[in-house]
This record gives sequence, C-alpha cells and structure tokens, in this order.
Amino acid sequence: MAGRALAFSDPEMVRLAREEFVPVAADDWYQRRREDAEGEFFRSVADQGPRKGQGGSTRQGIYCLTASGRLLAYRNAADPQVMIDVLREALTAWNKLPRGERAAGSIEVPPLNADDLDERYARAPPEGGLILKVHARTLEQDETGEYRACSGDETGYGGQAASTDHLWLAEEEWRSLLPAKPRPNDTFEMPAAIAHQIARYHLVDNTRGEPSFWSREEIRSLRITLRVERADDAEILLRMEGGVLLSTDERPAAAERGYEASLSGHLRYDIGRDAISEFEVLVLGEHWGEGPYTGGARQGRTPLGVAFLLTPGEHPTDRIAPQGMRDRWDYLATGQ
Repeated sequence: MAGRALAFSDPEMVRLAREEFVPVAADDWYQRRREDAEGEFFRSVADQGPRKGQGGSTRQGIYCLTASGRLLAYRNAADPQVMIDVLREALTAWNKLPRGERAAGSIEVPPLNADDLDERYARAPPEGGLILKVHARTLEQDETGEYRACSGDETGYGGQAASTDHLWLAEEEWRSLLPAKPRPNDTFEMPAAIAHQIARYHLVDNTRGEPSFWSREEIRSLRITLRVERADDAEILLRMEGGVLLSTDERPAAAERGYEASLSGHLRYDIGRDAISEFEVLVLGEHWGEGPYTGGARQGRTPLGVAFLLTPGEHPTDRIAPQGMRDRWDYLATGQ
C-alpha cells in the first residue's frame, strides 16, 4: 500500500496513468481466489508475467494490459521513475500491436452478470447498514504535549501518512446502539459484538502495510459506554467514552505488540429520517510492536490515533470492503 502510494506520488506517473491508460484498482487477495469470470480474467493476465501465484501466493503488482487480456508490462515497484519506465514500455508494446486490435470497439467486453459473481469474494456493504471511514496515524507530541502528525517522509512510505480502512455495521447492529426509551443521562454499554469488532479489526497500526489483527484472547480490557446527552422528537444524541488494552501477552510489559488507548465520540440519530446522521469516534493512545507486514515501527510505546467518520458510501472507494472482511464470517460474528 505504501509502495504504491509512493509510485503514484509523481506527477508524470499520474499524467501517464490518466491520459494513456484506463486505471483500475483491485485487491489481489480477492482476485486470485475468486472463481468467476473476473477472477479467471485476472489470473490469465497474471500468468503471462512473473507472478503466477504458485501455491496460492501473491500476484500483486501493477499490470498494463489490453482489453483482450494481453499483458503489455508488469512491475511491482515503489520507485516512481521505475514505474514511469514501465508505463512507457507498455505504451511502446501497445503501439506495436496491429491497428485493428487497438481500434476503439475492437474488443467487446460482455457485462458481468451479478448472479454469476463468486459471492465469497464479491463483498458489498450490508443493505441498510453503515459505512465508517477509519484512519490510523502515527503521532508525536510537541513541547507543550499536544499531539501532531509525525514529521518526516511526506510520502508515507515510513508510516507518516494516515491509513484508510472501512468499518461496516449491519442495520441490526447500528440499531442495537439506540436505547428503546432514551432518557437524558441514561448510560449503557456498547453491545459486545460491536465493541469487539472495533477493537480487533480497527484498533491496529496499518500505517506501513497489512496489519495483524487482534485475537479475542488478546483483548485484555475493553469497555465502551454510551450516554444519552439529548433525546427529543427530532433526534437522539449519544456520547461515547471508553478504554481498551490490547496485547499479545497477558502481561502487557512482556507483550511484543500492544495498544492501550482511550476512546471518545458521539452518535446522532435523526428520528425523522430514521437514520444515523453523525457517527464520529477518536481513539488515542500508545502502540508498540509490529507485525510481519508492518515492519519499521518506532521503538517502544509511541502515540497512535485512530479516527472513525460516517460516510454516505456514494463514491466507489467508500464501498471498499474492510481489511478484516477477508475473514468475513469472523468479522461479522466478532464477539458472538
């Protein structure tokens, strides 16, 4: 993720991709597994290159291909100049193809039938559910003790940029957050399934790559309470407060990886629309350690913030499945 961000940070790389190609982004983890026309097409292209996915291994990278599935160039690199050279290599290969193969409309791509998609890997947000953007960021403190984004590598290759993921809540889940008879100052605990889903899959350091998620046993303490701040004919406003301790060892001081943090936020329910209109949460604490694909972490316990913000899900990028959704049944059934 960080490598691709670096590669696409160069204006010339962006110009070439926009003006000379039709950019498409997809998750290799899904594409190499799905048993449908989309998965078969991707694998047929990848098999023309060096990453053939032997034994189910990764096929990730940047592929330049024709609509018919002919591979023109491939590379999986972080260096912008290397990737610019790859795009130019692909354009050279494209211009050598017969004119008829390059003509508009020469390849007819039939539409995908939704009924023919491999439902195991065609993930869509739950009908009537909520989508929250989730951003994690490594932080530092200034001389006054105020938190700020880490200084240094602005490309984010070293983890300074904010990561992006999504939290999905089914309709029955978000409705379970609303009290049946709300009265000001009433306080209750967040349902365990939702609290565990947030902690296990979203309170992670994914700023440098794909994170290791927490197991149920690694939740050492977790409590999130909701307090009714306002309840009238127009809306219900709930305040959230809480704390969490996650660690790979029951003795946090001996744990190779952990996160100890406090949580605050609010949820606003619009009665007239029968919908959640606001859902904002900030988690702030100290993280330590790293996973197999998140190397380069700072030494010791260092500040990490995680922010959750409701999104309408209207843009295609807002509907990308949560990273934790790869293990879909565990993600949906967390805490049960």
